[in-house]
Order: sequence, then structure tokens, then C-alpha cells
Amino acid sequence: MSLNETGGDGRDSVRPQHLVSLTGLRGILALMVFGTHFYLAFVMAGGKFDSTAFQEAFRILFSRAGGVAVSCFFLLSGFVLTFIARPGDSARSFYRRRVAKVYPVHLVTLAVAFTLVTVRYGMPGAKVTLAHVFLVQNWVPSQWYYLTMTGLDWSLSCEVFFYLCFPALLFLLRRARTWMLYALPALAVALVFALPYVVRRTFTLTHPDPMEMVPTGDYGGPIGYWFAYVFPPMRMAEFVTGICLALLVRRGAWRGPGVAVSLVLCALGWWATLSARGHLPLAATMVVPFALLIAALAGADLRSGWSPLRWKPLVWFGEISLSFYVSHLLVQEELFTRLWNAGQSAGLLPAPLPVLSWWVGLLSFVAQFCLALGVAWLLYRLVELPLVRRLRPKDVPALPLTAPPPAAGTPGTRAAEAAPAVKAPDTAGR
Repeated sequence: MSLNETGGDGRDSVRPQHLVSLTGLRGILALMVFGTHFYLAFVMAGGKFDSTAFQEAFRILFSRAGGVAVSCFFLLSGFVLTFIARPGDSARSFYRRRVAKVYPVHLVTLAVAFTLVTVRYGMPGAKVTLAHVFLVQNWVPSQWYYLTMTGLDWSLSCEVFFYLCFPALLFLLRRARTWMLYALPALAVALVFALPYVVRRTFTLTHPDPMEMVPTGDYGGPIGYWFAYVFPPMRMAEFVTGICLALLVRRGAWRGPGVAVSLVLCALGWWATLSARGHLPLAATMVVPFALLIAALAGADLRSGWSPLRWKPLVWFGEISLSFYVSHLLVQEELFTRLWNAGQSAGLLPAPLPVLSWWVGLLSFVAQFCLALGVAWLLYRLVELPLVRRLRPKDVPALPLTAPPPAAGTPGTRAAEAAPAVKAPDTAGR
């Protein structure tokens, strides 16, 4: 099956290129997930800052950032995979590239997590271990399955399901008419808002977890949390939305707000996320603003328009975001949380946490981030990058490096002619 068939009522009017702003956005999302884990670990341990303003700023920025960041990652995954789809590519080649991108870093961090869990709690069961190895743990509605190891590879379990479906989805959606590519995301968004509510009102777990690693009471209980946040077919809504957006942009048929307006809508969505209840703050409140922002940033890169996410350090961070994402929680838990717990057990540190000065909290945040960043860079340089080069297929069709310039006399012709050629690396995957 070819992944890049053309159909429907429009043909691609642009060719794939490196969307630098989307790589920068990945860096922002990775920072959001990191900040959420820092904030939640500190609050759950009883910690407080001596500055009410600083405490409130941390709450606003990070208390619910992780969930919506993962939602945007799923949108980005569908968008980027579609946008960089190569003419004449095959499903087999696509699957091999995805394995090369995801599995090396996954298996390394899984081995570390397995060792740590075994030392602290005893060896995990064979079923749980194998479920994590093959990234199918999300299909069991139990936190003891999907959160046992790294605590983060549940999102990779969703991605694996997306990857399996992607060739067929792209084959079908490229034949869809333009109005269908608008209607399908609208339906997907409606499902994100409504379907988890229906499920948690209809079903219950007959054997819920005896103890929850992540409290689910505020998110609709264990069945509501699992279905809305973890269940791969439910998260397919964001992935498919990303595919449709990319097809619209490639056809030149996308009609949406620019970067500045999309950022304002994201701010409004963030305010809604902080005040929302039930399953809504897990993804629903930000799925539309993030979708609009992704399309706007892609359009800005194609037109060489304004974008605040092309800062080189941020783009570099986005490039290593997969390694950072899968490893940072292990760094936070092992090198900070457990050291603090050991100090409490030895009577060297108080329990619960004392009221800390705001600058101590800020220094702790920066120190944890820098250490996690260093580990991620090593993982990227020693595992992810070399094994991607070694394992990916050699006969992948080349990507066109630039978008064709507009017809003479149309707006943007001069800017398009002056724009330099840009690379087009495989940027999908967290």
C-alpha cells in the first residue's frame, strides 16, 4: 500500500519540509510535562512555598499542564506523520521507521524502570512486563498495568496503536473531500467532550485497583480516567484530527486563524482547563486551541511568517524531546524524590515537607530540569540517534526539500523565492 496517494477534491499544493516551529512546540510540551511532575510530587509530599504568588504561579502553569501536553503530542503526531508522508512510501517502510524511532529508547528506559521496580517492590509479573515491552499495557483498565514501569510509556502504547492504523487511515483520508476533512475533526472533538461522560455513567470496573497511583476521583473515577486519558481508541480522536489538519494544509485548503490569534485562544483554553471538572481538563478543553495553533504554526513556517517557536535552543530541545519525555520522570523520582524520602527515613529531613523559600523551589526546579536534560541528551546521542540511523530502511524515498513557489504575481512570491532550502527530518514521535 502506498502512503501518499492523492484523491478527493484537491491535490497537494505544497510539498513537505521541516516545520521548525512544530519542533519548538514539542520542546514547550515536554517542559509542560516535566513541570507537572515536579509540581505534583512537591504538593503530594506536603510541600509549600513561602510565597503565595509563587505557589499560585506554579499551580497555574503546571497543575494540569501534563495532560493537555500529551493531547497536543497526539495531535502533532498525526499532523507531522501526514505532512512528511513520502511519495511511493510503503507501510512496511513506515513501520520500520517507527520502530527505529521509538523502541530503542523505550527498551532502555524500560530496563532501567524494571530494575528499579524489582529492587523496591519485587519483580513485576510476566504479563505486566511483557505488556510494557510490546506497549499494549493501555488495553487493561488498571493502573498496575499501564503505570507500573516508567509511568510514561502508556502514551507510547497509544502511539503504537496510532502507527498500526496510520497507513490505512492516510490511504482513506487522502481520498476524502475537503469538507469531510473539516467534518471529521469536528466529530472527533465532539467525541472527546461527550463520549467519556457516557462511558463513566454506563460502565463500572468490577475489580478496581486496591490503591491508585494517580488519584482519579476528580476525573470521573477509574473507568472515566482510563477511557478518557489512556484508552488508545479514544485518543485516536486527536491523532485523526492531526491527520486531517495536515491534509488540509498540504492541499492549501486550510482556513483558520493565524499564530497570534491561536495563541490567544490557547490562553483562553488554559483558563478553561484550570476551572474545568471531570474528564474535560485531561484533553477536551485544549484540543481545539492546540489544533488551531499547530495548523497556524505550520502555515507560518511554509510562508516564512512570524512564529515565536523558532528559537534555536527550543528547537534543539524539541529534537531530543522523545528521549527527555521517556527518561525525565525516572530522573526526578530516583535522584530527587527517593533521596528526600531516604533523608526523612534517616531523620535528617522533616516529614511532611517544610515551607520552602520560593527561590529554593525555583533552584530545585532548575536543578532537576538540567539533570534530566543531561540524561536525555546522553540517551539521544548514545541510543536514539545512532540506532535510528542504523535501523531505519535505506531505500526510503527522498523528501522534496522546499515548497514550490507561488505563481508569479501572487502574494508571497518574493518571500518564497528568497526562502532558503530547508531540511526535512523525521520529527514524528515524542
